[in-house]
Amino acid sequence: MSQEADERNKTSPSDEVSNFNIVLNDNPEYVQVANFLKKSQEENIKLTDKIESLEKAQDIIFEQFKTLEFQRFELEKQQKKLEEDSEKFRGRTIELFGKMIDLKKAKKTISQQNKKLEIQQKEIENQHALLENSSDKFRERTIELFGKMIDLKKAKKTISQQKEEIENHREQLKALNASKDKFFSIIAHDLRNPIGGFLNLTEVLANNFDVFSEKESKEFIDVMNQASKQLYNLLENLLQWSRAQTGRISYEPQFISIRKMVDEAIDALMINIENKGIKININIDEKTVAYVDKNMITTVIRNLLSNAIKFTHSNGFISIRCKQTDNLIELSVTDNGVGIKKNDQEKLFRIDKHITTEGTSAEKGTGLGLILCKEFVAMNRGEIWVESEINKGATFIFTLPRKAIA
Repeated sequence: MSQEADERNKTSPSDEVSNFNIVLNDNPEYVQVANFLKKSQEENIKLTDKIESLEKAQDIIFEQFKTLEFQRFELEKQQKKLEEDSEKFRGRTIELFGKMIDLKKAKKTISQQNKKLEIQQKEIENQHALLENSSDKFRERTIELFGKMIDLKKAKKTISQQKEEIENHREQLKALNASKDKFFSIIAHDLRNPIGGFLNLTEVLANNFDVFSEKESKEFIDVMNQASKQLYNLLENLLQWSRAQTGRISYEPQFISIRKMVDEAIDALMINIENKGIKININIDEKTVAYVDKNMITTVIRNLLSNAIKFTHSNGFISIRCKQTDNLIELSVTDNGVGIKKNDQEKLFRIDKHITTEGTSAEKGTGLGLILCKEFVAMNRGEIWVESEINKGATFIFTLPRKAIA
Protein backbone atom coordinates (compact mmCIF):
# COMPACT_ATOMS: atom_id res chain seq x y z
CA MET A 1 0.00 0.00 0.00
CA SER A 2 2.75 2.45 0.85
CA GLN A 3 4.44 1.80 -2.49
CA GLU A 4 1.21 2.56 -4.45
CA ALA A 5 0.69 5.75 -2.41
CA ASP A 6 4.26 6.79 -3.15
CA GLU A 7 3.71 6.26 -6.84
CA ARG A 8 0.44 8.25 -6.67
CA ASN A 9 2.17 11.11 -4.85
CA LYS A 10 4.91 11.13 -7.43
CA THR A 11 2.45 11.57 -10.37
CA SER A 12 -0.12 13.92 -8.79
CA PRO A 13 1.74 17.24 -9.36
CA SER A 14 1.87 16.65 -13.10
CA ASP A 15 -1.76 15.79 -13.29
CA GLU A 16 -2.66 18.92 -11.36
CA VAL A 17 -0.60 21.10 -13.69
CA SER A 18 -2.21 19.55 -16.72
CA ASN A 19 -5.67 20.20 -15.40
CA PHE A 20 -4.65 23.71 -14.43
CA ASN A 21 -3.36 24.33 -17.96
CA ILE A 22 -6.67 23.35 -19.41
CA VAL A 23 -8.54 25.82 -17.20
CA LEU A 24 -6.07 28.69 -17.36
CA ASN A 25 -4.60 28.17 -20.81
CA ASP A 26 -5.93 31.39 -22.19
CA ASN A 27 -5.20 33.49 -19.07
CA PRO A 28 -2.08 35.59 -19.63
CA GLU A 29 -1.71 36.32 -16.01
CA TYR A 30 -1.33 32.89 -15.21
CA VAL A 31 0.98 31.82 -18.07
CA GLN A 32 3.87 33.09 -16.13
CA VAL A 33 2.75 31.08 -13.13
CA ALA A 34 2.35 28.01 -15.32
CA ASN A 35 5.80 28.40 -16.71
CA PHE A 36 7.11 28.82 -13.17
CA LEU A 37 5.28 25.73 -12.08
CA LYS A 38 6.49 23.80 -15.09
CA LYS A 39 9.98 24.90 -14.40
CA SER A 40 9.52 24.02 -10.75
CA GLN A 41 8.14 20.66 -11.83
CA GLU A 42 11.15 20.02 -14.00
CA GLU A 43 13.47 21.04 -11.22
CA ASN A 44 11.47 18.89 -8.87
CA ILE A 45 11.86 15.95 -11.24
CA LYS A 46 15.56 16.63 -11.47
CA LEU A 47 15.69 16.92 -7.70
CA THR A 48 13.78 13.66 -7.42
CA ASP A 49 16.24 12.02 -9.82
CA LYS A 50 19.11 13.40 -7.77
CA ILE A 51 17.48 12.08 -4.61
CA GLU A 52 17.09 8.71 -6.24
CA SER A 53 20.69 8.89 -7.39
CA LEU A 54 21.72 9.86 -3.90
CA GLU A 55 19.71 6.99 -2.46
CA LYS A 56 21.36 4.63 -4.90
CA ALA A 57 24.72 6.17 -4.09
CA GLN A 58 23.89 5.78 -0.42
CA ASP A 59 23.15 2.06 -1.01
CA ILE A 60 26.37 1.72 -2.93
CA ILE A 61 28.25 3.57 -0.20
CA PHE A 62 26.59 1.34 2.40
CA GLU A 63 27.64 -1.76 0.49
CA GLN A 64 31.13 -0.34 0.11
CA PHE A 65 31.10 0.45 3.80
CA LYS A 66 30.16 -3.14 4.60
CA THR A 67 32.90 -4.34 2.30
CA LEU A 68 35.37 -1.98 3.90
CA GLU A 69 34.19 -3.07 7.34
CA PHE A 70 34.70 -6.71 6.39
CA GLN A 71 38.12 -5.85 4.97
CA ARG A 72 38.91 -3.96 8.17
CA PHE A 73 37.87 -7.03 10.20
CA GLU A 74 40.01 -9.26 8.04
CA LEU A 75 42.90 -6.83 8.33
CA GLU A 76 42.53 -6.83 12.11
CA LYS A 77 42.57 -10.64 12.09
CA GLN A 78 45.65 -10.64 9.89
CA GLN A 79 47.23 -8.01 12.09
CA LYS A 80 46.50 -10.13 15.16
CA LYS A 81 47.91 -13.19 13.45
CA LEU A 82 50.93 -11.19 12.37
CA GLU A 83 51.38 -10.07 15.96
CA GLU A 84 51.12 -13.69 17.13
CA ASP A 85 53.49 -14.84 14.40
CA SER A 86 55.74 -11.99 15.37
CA GLU A 87 55.75 -13.24 18.98
CA LYS A 88 56.49 -16.76 17.79
CA PHE A 89 59.14 -15.46 15.47
CA ARG A 90 60.61 -13.42 18.30
CA GLY A 91 60.58 -16.54 20.54
CA ARG A 92 62.04 -18.68 17.77
CA THR A 93 64.66 -16.03 17.15
CA ILE A 94 65.56 -16.00 20.83
CA GLU A 95 65.66 -19.81 20.81
CA LEU A 96 67.86 -19.86 17.71
CA PHE A 97 70.06 -17.23 19.26
CA GLY A 98 70.39 -19.41 22.38
CA LYS A 99 71.24 -22.40 20.23
CA MET A 100 73.81 -20.34 18.37
CA ILE A 101 75.35 -19.46 21.71
CA ASP A 102 75.25 -23.14 22.77
CA LEU A 103 76.74 -24.10 19.41
CA LYS A 104 79.57 -21.68 19.90
CA LYS A 105 80.14 -23.10 23.38
CA ALA A 106 80.00 -26.63 21.97
CA LYS A 107 82.47 -25.72 19.25
CA LYS A 108 84.73 -24.29 21.89
CA THR A 109 84.34 -27.44 24.03
CA ILE A 110 84.96 -29.68 20.99
CA SER A 111 88.03 -27.67 20.17
CA GLN A 112 89.30 -28.11 23.72
CA GLN A 113 88.49 -31.83 23.62
CA ASN A 114 90.24 -32.17 20.27
CA LYS A 115 93.32 -30.67 21.83
CA LYS A 116 93.05 -33.12 24.73
CA LEU A 117 92.54 -35.97 22.27
CA GLU A 118 95.61 -34.91 20.36
CA ILE A 119 97.57 -34.98 23.60
CA GLN A 120 96.10 -38.38 24.52
CA GLN A 121 96.83 -39.68 21.02
CA LYS A 122 100.43 -38.67 21.39
CA GLU A 123 100.55 -40.40 24.78
CA ILE A 124 98.95 -43.52 23.24
CA GLU A 125 101.47 -43.45 20.42
CA ASN A 126 104.24 -43.26 22.98
CA GLN A 127 102.72 -46.13 24.98
CA HIS A 128 102.22 -48.11 21.77
CA ALA A 129 105.87 -47.64 20.96
CA LEU A 130 106.75 -48.85 24.45
CA LEU A 131 104.40 -51.83 24.05
CA GLU A 132 105.94 -52.70 20.71
CA ASN A 133 109.32 -52.67 22.35
CA SER A 134 108.11 -54.91 25.20
CA SER A 135 105.90 -57.05 22.91
CA ASP A 136 108.83 -59.12 21.69
CA LYS A 137 109.91 -59.82 25.25
CA PHE A 138 106.34 -60.63 26.26
CA ARG A 139 105.95 -62.91 23.23
CA GLU A 140 109.16 -64.71 24.10
CA ARG A 141 108.03 -65.03 27.72
CA THR A 142 104.59 -66.26 26.62
CA ILE A 143 106.13 -68.88 24.34
CA GLU A 144 108.39 -69.95 27.17
CA LEU A 145 105.48 -70.20 29.62
CA PHE A 146 103.35 -72.01 27.03
CA GLY A 147 106.13 -74.52 26.55
CA LYS A 148 106.36 -75.01 30.30
CA MET A 149 102.58 -75.46 30.49
CA ILE A 150 102.76 -78.14 27.81
CA ASP A 151 105.58 -79.84 29.69
CA LEU A 152 103.57 -79.56 32.90
CA LYS A 153 100.48 -81.08 31.25
CA LYS A 154 102.59 -83.89 29.87
CA ALA A 155 104.10 -84.43 33.30
CA LYS A 156 100.65 -84.42 34.92
CA LYS A 157 99.36 -86.84 32.31
CA THR A 158 102.37 -89.07 32.85
CA ILE A 159 101.91 -88.91 36.62
CA SER A 160 98.18 -89.63 36.24
CA GLN A 161 98.93 -92.59 34.00
CA GLN A 162 101.55 -93.80 36.43
CA LYS A 163 99.10 -93.44 39.31
CA GLU A 164 96.50 -95.35 37.34
CA GLU A 165 99.01 -98.05 36.49
CA ILE A 166 100.11 -98.21 40.11
CA GLU A 167 96.48 -98.46 41.22
CA ASN A 168 95.85 -101.19 38.65
CA HIS A 169 98.96 -103.03 39.79
CA ARG A 170 97.86 -102.60 43.38
CA GLU A 171 94.43 -104.06 42.59
CA GLN A 172 96.07 -106.86 40.64
CA LEU A 173 98.44 -107.56 43.50
CA LYS A 174 95.53 -107.48 45.91
CA ALA A 175 93.62 -109.94 43.74
CA LEU A 176 96.71 -112.11 43.32
CA ASN A 177 97.30 -112.04 47.05
CA ALA A 178 93.68 -113.05 47.66
CA SER A 179 94.04 -115.76 45.02
CA LYS A 180 97.21 -116.97 46.69
CA ASP A 181 95.51 -117.07 50.08
CA LYS A 182 92.56 -118.90 48.57
CA PHE A 183 94.83 -121.34 46.80
CA PHE A 184 96.85 -122.19 49.89
CA SER A 185 93.68 -122.39 51.99
CA ILE A 186 92.29 -124.97 49.58
CA ILE A 187 95.53 -126.93 49.55
CA ALA A 188 96.01 -126.70 53.33
CA HIS A 189 92.48 -127.62 54.35
CA ASP A 190 89.98 -128.48 51.65
CA LEU A 191 92.35 -130.65 49.62
CA ARG A 192 94.37 -132.07 52.52
CA ASN A 193 91.35 -133.27 54.52
CA PRO A 194 89.69 -135.33 51.75
CA ILE A 195 93.03 -136.89 50.81
CA GLY A 196 93.77 -137.64 54.47
CA GLY A 197 90.34 -139.18 54.92
CA PHE A 198 90.75 -141.18 51.74
CA LEU A 199 94.15 -142.48 52.94
CA ASN A 200 92.69 -143.44 56.32
CA LEU A 201 89.87 -145.37 54.66
CA THR A 202 92.22 -147.22 52.34
CA GLU A 203 94.52 -148.02 55.25
CA VAL A 204 91.68 -149.38 57.39
CA LEU A 205 90.34 -151.39 54.48
CA ALA A 206 93.78 -152.75 53.58
CA ASN A 207 94.62 -153.75 57.15
CA ASN A 208 91.23 -155.31 57.88
CA PHE A 209 90.15 -156.58 54.49
CA ASP A 210 89.87 -160.19 55.75
CA VAL A 211 87.99 -159.09 58.86
CA PHE A 212 85.31 -157.01 57.11
CA SER A 213 82.36 -158.67 55.52
CA GLU A 214 81.63 -158.11 51.86
CA LYS A 215 78.84 -155.69 52.79
CA GLU A 216 81.13 -153.69 55.08
CA SER A 217 83.87 -153.64 52.45
CA LYS A 218 81.36 -152.37 49.86
CA GLU A 219 80.27 -149.60 52.22
CA PHE A 220 83.92 -148.56 52.65
CA ILE A 221 84.40 -148.63 48.89
CA ASP A 222 81.24 -146.52 48.32
CA VAL A 223 82.47 -143.95 50.82
CA MET A 224 85.88 -143.93 49.15
CA ASN A 225 84.23 -143.56 45.75
CA GLN A 226 82.18 -140.61 46.93
CA ALA A 227 85.27 -139.04 48.52
CA SER A 228 87.27 -139.55 45.34
CA LYS A 229 84.53 -137.89 43.25
CA GLN A 230 84.41 -134.92 45.60
CA LEU A 231 88.17 -134.74 45.43
CA TYR A 232 88.06 -134.93 41.64
CA ASN A 233 85.49 -132.13 41.44
CA LEU A 234 87.61 -130.04 43.78
CA LEU A 235 90.72 -130.60 41.70
CA GLU A 236 88.78 -129.89 38.50
CA ASN A 237 87.52 -126.57 39.89
CA LEU A 238 90.99 -125.74 41.15
CA LEU A 239 92.50 -126.47 37.76
CA GLN A 240 89.86 -124.48 35.89
CA TRP A 241 90.22 -121.55 38.27
CA SER A 242 94.01 -121.63 37.99
CA ARG A 243 93.81 -121.59 34.20
CA ALA A 244 91.33 -118.69 34.28
CA GLN A 245 93.59 -116.68 36.60
CA THR A 246 96.61 -117.13 34.36
CA GLY A 247 94.69 -116.49 31.15
CA ARG A 248 95.36 -119.97 29.80
CA ILE A 249 91.71 -120.88 29.31
CA SER A 250 90.27 -120.07 25.88
CA TYR A 251 86.76 -118.83 25.14
CA GLU A 252 85.29 -120.90 22.30
CA PRO A 253 81.56 -120.14 21.94
CA GLN A 254 79.14 -122.19 19.88
CA PHE A 255 75.40 -122.75 19.64
CA ILE A 256 74.66 -125.46 22.21
CA SER A 257 71.51 -126.93 23.77
CA ILE A 258 70.88 -125.78 27.33
CA ARG A 259 69.11 -129.04 28.17
CA LYS A 260 72.13 -131.05 26.99
CA MET A 261 74.50 -129.21 29.36
CA VAL A 262 72.05 -129.59 32.26
CA ASP A 263 71.73 -133.35 31.62
CA GLU A 264 75.52 -133.73 31.62
CA ALA A 265 75.80 -131.92 34.97
CA ILE A 266 73.03 -134.09 36.48
CA ASP A 267 74.71 -137.29 35.26
CA ALA A 268 77.99 -136.23 36.90
CA LEU A 269 76.22 -135.68 40.25
CA MET A 270 73.64 -138.47 40.09
CA ILE A 271 75.17 -140.48 42.98
CA ASN A 272 74.95 -137.44 45.29
CA ILE A 273 71.36 -136.82 44.17
CA GLU A 274 70.34 -140.42 44.80
CA ASN A 275 72.13 -140.63 48.15
CA LYS A 276 70.02 -137.72 49.45
CA GLY A 277 66.86 -138.81 47.68
CA ILE A 278 66.49 -135.38 46.08
CA LYS A 279 63.90 -134.85 43.36
CA ILE A 280 65.02 -132.86 40.32
CA ASN A 281 62.48 -130.95 38.24
CA ILE A 282 63.67 -129.68 34.86
CA ASN A 283 61.62 -127.12 32.95
CA ILE A 284 63.71 -126.46 29.83
CA ASP A 285 62.67 -126.70 26.20
CA GLU A 286 65.01 -129.07 24.38
CA LYS A 287 65.14 -126.64 21.45
CA THR A 288 66.52 -123.82 23.59
CA VAL A 289 70.10 -123.01 22.56
CA ALA A 290 72.64 -120.42 23.66
CA TYR A 291 75.81 -119.06 22.10
CA VAL A 292 78.33 -120.01 24.82
CA ASP A 293 81.49 -121.93 25.62
CA LYS A 294 80.19 -125.43 26.38
CA ASN A 295 82.90 -126.44 28.87
CA MET A 296 82.62 -123.23 30.89
CA ILE A 297 78.81 -123.22 31.15
CA THR A 298 78.67 -126.96 31.90
CA THR A 299 81.08 -126.26 34.78
CA VAL A 300 78.83 -123.40 35.96
CA ILE A 301 75.69 -125.59 35.93
CA ARG A 302 77.53 -128.45 37.68
CA ASN A 303 78.81 -126.18 40.45
CA LEU A 304 75.40 -124.55 41.04
CA LEU A 305 73.70 -127.96 41.08
CA SER A 306 76.39 -129.32 43.44
CA ASN A 307 75.76 -126.43 45.84
CA ALA A 308 72.01 -126.98 45.68
CA ILE A 309 72.47 -130.69 46.52
CA LYS A 310 74.85 -129.85 49.35
CA PHE A 311 72.46 -127.44 51.10
CA THR A 312 69.22 -129.34 50.45
CA HIS A 313 67.93 -131.74 53.06
CA SER A 314 67.36 -135.42 52.27
CA ASN A 315 64.25 -135.99 50.15
CA GLY A 316 64.39 -132.33 49.20
CA PHE A 317 63.54 -130.66 45.93
CA ILE A 318 65.62 -128.89 43.24
CA SER A 319 64.20 -127.07 40.23
CA ILE A 320 66.10 -126.06 37.09
CA ARG A 321 64.23 -123.60 34.88
CA CYS A 322 64.92 -121.59 31.77
CA LYS A 323 63.16 -118.60 30.22
CA GLN A 324 63.97 -116.57 27.14
CA THR A 325 63.88 -112.93 26.04
CA ASP A 326 64.75 -111.48 22.65
CA ASN A 327 68.49 -111.57 23.24
CA LEU A 328 69.07 -113.50 26.48
CA ILE A 329 68.44 -116.81 28.16
CA GLU A 330 67.91 -116.79 31.93
CA LEU A 331 68.75 -120.06 33.69
CA SER A 332 67.94 -120.63 37.38
CA VAL A 333 68.75 -123.39 39.89
CA THR A 334 66.40 -123.37 42.91
CA ASP A 335 66.51 -125.51 46.06
CA ASN A 336 64.35 -125.70 49.19
CA GLY A 337 67.34 -126.00 51.52
CA VAL A 338 68.76 -123.95 54.35
CA GLY A 339 69.06 -120.63 52.48
CA ILE A 340 71.77 -117.96 52.70
CA LYS A 341 72.10 -114.97 55.03
CA LYS A 342 71.71 -111.56 53.42
CA ASN A 343 75.17 -110.42 54.52
CA ASP A 344 76.76 -113.57 53.10
CA GLN A 345 75.01 -113.21 49.73
CA GLU A 346 77.14 -110.17 48.89
CA LYS A 347 80.37 -112.10 49.61
CA LEU A 348 79.66 -115.33 47.72
CA PHE A 349 81.25 -114.23 44.44
CA ARG A 350 84.24 -112.35 45.94
CA ILE A 351 87.60 -114.04 46.13
CA ASP A 352 88.78 -111.75 48.94
CA LYS A 353 85.99 -113.07 51.21
CA HIS A 354 86.30 -116.59 52.58
CA ILE A 355 82.90 -118.22 53.19
CA THR A 356 82.57 -121.96 53.73
CA THR A 357 79.52 -123.67 55.17
CA GLU A 358 78.92 -127.36 55.77
CA GLY A 359 76.10 -128.97 53.84
CA THR A 360 73.06 -130.62 55.39
CA SER A 361 74.99 -133.92 55.46
CA ALA A 362 78.24 -132.31 56.66
CA GLU A 363 79.51 -131.90 53.08
CA LYS A 364 82.61 -129.74 52.83
CA GLY A 365 83.09 -126.83 50.42
CA THR A 366 85.71 -124.29 49.40
CA GLY A 367 83.63 -121.41 48.03
CA LEU A 368 85.79 -121.60 44.93
CA GLY A 369 82.97 -122.98 42.77
CA LEU A 370 80.84 -119.80 42.90
CA ILE A 371 83.85 -117.58 42.19
CA LEU A 372 84.61 -119.74 39.17
CA CYS A 373 80.93 -119.50 38.12
CA LYS A 374 81.06 -115.70 38.17
CA GLU A 375 84.23 -115.59 36.05
CA PHE A 376 82.92 -118.09 33.49
CA VAL A 377 79.52 -116.38 33.21
CA ALA A 378 81.25 -113.00 32.72
CA MET A 379 83.49 -114.49 30.01
CA ASN A 380 80.29 -115.64 28.25
CA ARG A 381 78.81 -112.08 28.32
CA GLY A 382 76.36 -112.84 31.12
CA GLU A 383 75.56 -111.95 34.73
CA ILE A 384 74.96 -114.05 37.84
CA TRP A 385 73.20 -113.34 41.16
CA VAL A 386 71.44 -115.06 44.05
CA GLU A 387 68.03 -114.66 45.70
CA SER A 388 67.58 -116.34 49.07
CA GLU A 389 65.99 -116.32 52.52
CA ILE A 390 67.06 -118.31 55.55
CA ASN A 391 65.28 -121.70 55.79
CA LYS A 392 63.45 -121.01 52.53
CA GLY A 393 66.08 -122.16 50.07
CA ALA A 394 68.07 -120.28 47.45
CA THR A 395 67.85 -119.51 43.75
CA PHE A 396 70.98 -118.89 41.69
CA ILE A 397 70.23 -117.12 38.41
CA PHE A 398 72.51 -116.36 35.48
CA THR A 399 72.03 -115.03 31.96
CA LEU A 400 73.51 -116.18 28.64
CA PRO A 401 73.40 -114.70 25.13
CA ARG A 402 71.13 -116.31 22.55
CA LYS A 403 73.33 -115.18 19.68
CA ALA A 404 76.83 -113.92 19.02
CA ILE A 405 77.64 -110.54 20.56
CA ALA A 406 79.98 -108.27 18.62
